[in-house]
Amino acid sequence: MIEQTGSGDDTVSDLQFPVVGIGASAGGLDAVKQFLKSVPAKSGMAYIFVQHLSPTHESVLTEILERTALIPVHKITDNIHLEKDNLYIIPENKILTAIDGRLRLAPLDQKHHKVKVIDLFFSSLAVVHQSYAVGIVLSGTLNDGTLGLQVIKAYGGITFAQDEASAAYDDMPKNAINTGAVDFVLSPDKIAGQLMRLNHVFQKNGSSTEEGVTGPEQKSEETLKELLSILRVRRNVDFTYYKSGTVKRRIMRRMALKNIATPEEYLVILKEDKEEQDELFNDMLISVTDFFRDTTSFESLCNTILPALISKKNEQETLRIWVAGCATGQEAYSIAICVKEYLGSRTETMKIQIFATDISEPAITRARSGLYRSTEMSGMSPDRLKLYFTETDGSYQISKEIRDLCVFAQHNLLTDPPFSRMDLISCRNVLIYMEPVLQKRILSVFHYALNDQGYLMLGNTESINNLTELFVSGNNREKYFHRKGLRGRLSPDFSIDKEMNFKELTHPVQQEDPKSDVFRLADNLVLAKHSPAGFLLGEYFNILQFRGKTDTWLDPSPGRASLDVLKMIRVDLSFELRNLLHQAKKTKTTARKEQIFFKLNGQQQLVHIEVTPFGSNNEHYYLVLFENAVSQVPNIPLGIDLRDQEIEQMKKELTQIRADMRLVTEEQDAANEELQSANEELLSSTEEMKSLNEELQTSAEELQSTNEEILIINNELQDRNEQLNVAKAYTEEIMNTIRDPLVILDKQLRVKRATKGFYTKFKVTVKETEGQYFYSLGNGQWNIPSLRFLLESVLPEKKVVVDYEVTHIFPELGPRIMCLNSCQMDQQHDDHLILLAIEDITDKRRIEDGLAQVELLFKESKDRLKLAIDAAGLGTWDYNPLNKQLVVDDRCKELFGITIAGPVSFEQFVNRIHPDDRHAVLKKLKQAMIDSSRADFEKELRTIELPGKKTNWIKFKGKVYFNEKGIAYRYVGTALDISLQKIDDEAVAELMKKKDDFMSIASHELKTPITTLKAALQLLERIKDKPSSPMFPMLIEQANKSLVKVGVLIEDLLDVSKLKQGQLHLNKTHVKLSKIVDECCNHVRIAGDYTIKTTGDLNLEAFVDAERINQVVVNFVNNAVKYAPASKEIGVFIEKLEQTVKVSVNDHGPGILASKIPHLFERYYRVDNSGYQYSGLGLGLYISAEIIRRHGGYIGAESELGQGSTFWFTLPLN
Repeated sequence: MIEQTGSGDDTVSDLQFPVVGIGASAGGLDAVKQFLKSVPAKSGMAYIFVQHLSPTHESVLTEILERTALIPVHKITDNIHLEKDNLYIIPENKILTAIDGRLRLAPLDQKHHKVKVIDLFFSSLAVVHQSYAVGIVLSGTLNDGTLGLQVIKAYGGITFAQDEASAAYDDMPKNAINTGAVDFVLSPDKIAGQLMRLNHVFQKNGSSTEEGVTGPEQKSEETLKELLSILRVRRNVDFTYYKSGTVKRRIMRRMALKNIATPEEYLVILKEDKEEQDELFNDMLISVTDFFRDTTSFESLCNTILPALISKKNEQETLRIWVAGCATGQEAYSIAICVKEYLGSRTETMKIQIFATDISEPAITRARSGLYRSTEMSGMSPDRLKLYFTETDGSYQISKEIRDLCVFAQHNLLTDPPFSRMDLISCRNVLIYMEPVLQKRILSVFHYALNDQGYLMLGNTESINNLTELFVSGNNREKYFHRKGLRGRLSPDFSIDKEMNFKELTHPVQQEDPKSDVFRLADNLVLAKHSPAGFLLGEYFNILQFRGKTDTWLDPSPGRASLDVLKMIRVDLSFELRNLLHQAKKTKTTARKEQIFFKLNGQQQLVHIEVTPFGSNNEHYYLVLFENAVSQVPNIPLGIDLRDQEIEQMKKELTQIRADMRLVTEEQDAANEELQSANEELLSSTEEMKSLNEELQTSAEELQSTNEEILIINNELQDRNEQLNVAKAYTEEIMNTIRDPLVILDKQLRVKRATKGFYTKFKVTVKETEGQYFYSLGNGQWNIPSLRFLLESVLPEKKVVVDYEVTHIFPELGPRIMCLNSCQMDQQHDDHLILLAIEDITDKRRIEDGLAQVELLFKESKDRLKLAIDAAGLGTWDYNPLNKQLVVDDRCKELFGITIAGPVSFEQFVNRIHPDDRHAVLKKLKQAMIDSSRADFEKELRTIELPGKKTNWIKFKGKVYFNEKGIAYRYVGTALDISLQKIDDEAVAELMKKKDDFMSIASHELKTPITTLKAALQLLERIKDKPSSPMFPMLIEQANKSLVKVGVLIEDLLDVSKLKQGQLHLNKTHVKLSKIVDECCNHVRIAGDYTIKTTGDLNLEAFVDAERINQVVVNFVNNAVKYAPASKEIGVFIEKLEQTVKVSVNDHGPGILASKIPHLFERYYRVDNSGYQYSGLGLGLYISAEIIRRHGGYIGAESELGQGSTFWFTLPLN
């Protein structure tokens, strides 16, 4: 039966024009462009394009399609209204649904990340726009859109899919086509043309809502009745009482597909075209189902219904389930899986019968096969899929243990007898397509078929209407119901009237002539005055209407209120009335009984009771009339007691009652026996029919297959001779046209045939070849050991030999390499032929060897180049000026500070060049691209400063390549980081400057004491004969001081040389640091100008070179004297810091600028705060720092302007 996703009409749109949904994924943009090129500016349709988009990138689809479409293009906003001749585009990171005439957007958040956006939109489009919905699936991967097209078709819409030949990716169209839900398979441009033709039918037939269809019905109700009559005759199914909107949408859909404008034209075609009758019937029964559809219903089944049913069963009893309207079987198998999972191992011991029925024979055939496409498994969890299915060629086969639980049969709920003694009936989304009269009938059938307290499961949009006397709701939200037990319940009539009045269904009640009300009033007055009192009863003898004054006959029983006439009638009349009712029901004629006694107010009364049945096969009613009877008792002679009269009357009544009771008892016994027999036969027949039905089905399939095979064999036998002749002719033509050598050998390796290429290549004739032993051809040139091994050993075992190479010196050809391909062709009577193809690959091998050598050399060169590039730290770039495409490697991105993961544009690349260099670089690039003489390009440039990174210096080199027209088409080059080189160059320049300064200073510093020494010696020379002169000792002292100064300078230079050459050795001993300080400061104390104050821990010892530490302290003290002459006190502080000792020398001089402190211990540095150059080489602190570092200690300085300076060093204690 039909099964869909909703009621279908609750949210129908008021829009009366087609709404076209277009779904696409990969490759879909080109397809939709082709489609839009063929859509005119005025088509009368609205178009919505839904494509899989990246959620993180802004979509530019609107801008792209605006350039192609002839109609306005809009990016969808929430709640946007649809208008004709407009195209609407889904934005990125959204899901889309249709509501009445509008489109709603919702965010594609985490909970929707697995939603198929095309299926979701198509399904909502179908529900809202129904027969005006059009679905188109274009190029894309996977299967989104497949389910959506099925829903659109189920609601009467039209479906399209792009053909595989024009689709860039055919997964989406192919999956949709495989379901059978696609009406047209065309290229995108032809889809647009077909849509325009279909729109003519839409415009001709108007809307199709549930209660107001203006399509076929508006033209002629009789036409519609004839259409349904044709289906009834053809397929024995009456759609008269199906909901009119559903039926008419199906008919209008077929009209659209056949391009027929009016119902009358379609009726003419339908009468003659049997195939179209079948197509219309199948459209009425489109199935949209799924495994475990509506999870809440299956949760109720597993958690509530099955436990309640199975708890009442013992191992000898059978659990019986009926799935009515099972479509292609997914729901039946889902219920079977639930039963299997609930029972577990008990499944093998408990009897289980699941009857699955549907009116559609193709659906039942498919359900029996149990084979489903992967696109139909969306409702199945991975665990269940693995446990209960076997994958076969991309499809899934239900397991045998689940298949054996289900019996499938074709069955019409309206005309065929139902199953009985059912524990559970599942009939979901079937009743919603029927009028209430059919719903009531089917629910009555289900009530009959169920056991007491059996369960009925309905769809989410279905209910039991007003049949609360048959069922009670178990859970209204999840739509399952309990069967009510009814006393005296009768079996319903399982057939339906074939001549039900069509006009009663489709026509509203016409307005009557006002005079008819007067006539009816007069009739009612007459009936009220002269007609007897009585009741109008329903099928189950419940009172529907009281007619006249009936209180005389009524005496309701105490307790719960009821309209059951047998509970309302007087006790002394109930027996007679029951008999009359059953008699009237059985005979379908009026039943009457007269002179029935009953007591009223203590008096005997007589009454006549008449029961008249009426109604159609669908509804049964009974009219019960009561007439007061005049007593016909004769005059009673005097002397006869009135009591005797009553006794006589009671005897007559008793006799009548006994007769009636005997008759009733006999009829009841007979009926019970018949029912018992019929019940047993029905049970037996059901089981036999189940087995027989499956056997017949299997036999029919086997016979059909056998007949087809026989027919095919006969056709093949008839054509075999002709095919053989044609094949022989083809073979001759092939042999004559093959240029390469080809030989056919028999079992004894004699030549049967050879091609012209063989004769030409090896210079032999036909006469010398055919019939000859192959090894003896051409003076034995083929008697090659490796060839003999091939033909006699390898080929008989493997049957086929591919690319077997033989190297041989042929007498006529010289050294050659032959590639042999051979196969053994088996013949009748164990004979076989050998096909030997021979290809001379000597020249080819030489070329391949040369190419291989070239490829090897190329690979080696490429590897060497890569190693060189990697070793040099080069980045590479490749720019195409024609299409502005730039390719840069990761190293190049790193050098320019580019963090973009994907492609980089030329503009982004250029923007990384420092603004001061950018213009010059672009100018040089432009010159290189327009002047081939400047094709080679080299430029040093700077990159822009990036957060946390300094400017890089890059050597940018490249070469431009020009095509034959002199146009630059490629620009390749390298980028080298020369930042360190630049830093080194600056450092070298600075060092050279310092070196030059040092040489100048050293020259000056050495020259000064030497000049002083020379002058003193010259003066001494003059007064050498006057040793008593007061000048003599002063000049000698001056000469000695000059010599000391020269010695100190030379000693500093020697220390620097030793440091550079690693020859500065330390002679360490344990020594008190205070002793070193005292010894090295004596020269200052003796002068008397400065006070040296040593404080701290004066007993600390360290393992050091005392001479070198003395040199450091002297340097610190001399600097304090030199640079702070105004400070007359110099402090020395010795302290212990954990495992080290710290010595600090501080003065109270002018201090040092903070920016100068980091450079104090550099070689040749000798600048004070004022810029005045003091004497010295600038080596003292540098040498001191190296001495301390070689001791494993640290050296430093601290100073504030105007507060003096502190120079310190630390040494390890051990």
